[in-house]
Amino acid sequence: MDVKNPQDVKDFTAILAAFHDSALSIMEMDDYVPPALLPNLERYPRENISYPTKGSPGNLLNAWACKFTIEDKRKTSHHQGLLGGRTVILKDCISVAGVPCTLGTDAISPPWVPFVDATVVTRVLEAGGIIVGKASTESMCQSASSFTSCTGPVHNPYAHGRTTGGSSSGCAALVADGSCDMAIGADQGGSIRMPSAFCGLVGIKPTFGLVPYTAIASNEWQHDYAGPMARTVADAALLLQVISGADGLDDRAGAGCPLPADVPPYSQLLVSSQAVPGNPLKGKVIGILKEAFEMPVLDPRVSSKIKDAAQLFVQLGATVEEVSIPLHAVAPTVWMVANRYTGGKNRLGEACGNRQYYQTDLYAKLFPLKQEAWEKLIPQTINSQFNALYGWGTMPDVYGKAMNKLMQIGHAYDAALQKYDCLVVPTVAFVANTHPAPDATALSKIQKSVGQGLNCCPFNGTGHPALTFPIGTLPPTEEDWVTPEDADLKLPVGMQIVGRWWDEAGLCQIAHAWEGAYDWKSR
Repeated sequence: MDVKNPQDVKDFTAILAAFHDSALSIMEMDDYVPPALLPNLERYPRENISYPTKGSPGNLLNAWACKFTIEDKRKTSHHQGLLGGRTVILKDCISVAGVPCTLGTDAISPPWVPFVDATVVTRVLEAGGIIVGKASTESMCQSASSFTSCTGPVHNPYAHGRTTGGSSSGCAALVADGSCDMAIGADQGGSIRMPSAFCGLVGIKPTFGLVPYTAIASNEWQHDYAGPMARTVADAALLLQVISGADGLDDRAGAGCPLPADVPPYSQLLVSSQAVPGNPLKGKVIGILKEAFEMPVLDPRVSSKIKDAAQLFVQLGATVEEVSIPLHAVAPTVWMVANRYTGGKNRLGEACGNRQYYQTDLYAKLFPLKQEAWEKLIPQTINSQFNALYGWGTMPDVYGKAMNKLMQIGHAYDAALQKYDCLVVPTVAFVANTHPAPDATALSKIQKSVGQGLNCCPFNGTGHPALTFPIGTLPPTEEDWVTPEDADLKLPVGMQIVGRWWDEAGLCQIAHAWEGAYDWKSR
């Protein structure tokens, strides 16, 4: 437009005014809420809502966001459905109608209270599960450590004052200490798998789109996953079976995603992993991913522990080999850049381009982002926003190239997985470290988790399923001791296995066979 031409200014001002009126007319319309998301409060009432105080007898790990009970009032017995009375807790980014959802931050004040139930909530209840509360999550689901939630630091059940990992921190602590049977976490770069590894649990990041993300607060559409956390492979497989399958409301579920009726019976398929006594993994070929053991900051003790555990697959009938995928070395950088570009837009209220249910009530509370809210964000979130603004402002073409590279990296994994039934990588780079001091600098706080999940985030970018399970213990390194007695701590070490798209059943069978043959707590 030639701004020197007064008529152009008048014409485009008039056109813009017409657009403004059209947009305003939509704002004045009633919003649409899919009926499937509206809760049946008579059948599934929300009862006994309470908020445990920090460090109270029922909240020693500081892992509860809130407690409540939701169960099916129409059933004469809780022993109906796949979950038959099992207790489940939810990460505090998962919508439960009528229950506050803090997202781990006090930047939203008062807290947001959703009026819909996430798809995974409905599925748990319909399967006979009892939801017993929400677990603390890290601020805006943006930390890989467990000290950033507005409710305070979450402590590792194996050592008070140490991290549980993030951002599904409370879920890991409450499952590990026996407060509930299982949990549903969310994972954008390892947030199910890292806490599971630090707390001695099984955690599954499923294939992209297998578990609907509907009515779960999103960090970044292409890297959002929900999945199970449990003490055993069997329980994780059972919960995965319940919550999986396209719901018709989330376009993450692409080609190959089953409908709920066609979801494989993951828990039943575990039996077939015991079909050959003494050799349950006969015919399986397992690849130890070379580059995954060359990542920066990886504790060499963790590396050795996982390689030794992987060799035990041989005793179960599998073939174990080293495999090289050079692109894995750059995958974390590519994932990070792609995630910062689009996640930054989401956190400015600019999410767009997907066919899904948008929770406009959350947007209304958070956006436009005001200075008061900005000052309550944690350093990790502020850093991500600076990255996004800088990237889009100075190098807008980088995002597309990063997405192309993620495709290339995914194809490299696919090529290897034509031969191998799974790839073995460390879940986290070290055992649970200590929380930073409350007055630590922003850089010191960020550094607590630098490099921690370099072997987790690539698979958020490529969509491959990944399962972590405990394979042994190690004490903290001497420089991370608080007292000399820390030398005697036994902190969990997790092994991550990565499989082909939609082959969660295969991963569960492999992990279940190892779990059934060896006692990780004695290794």
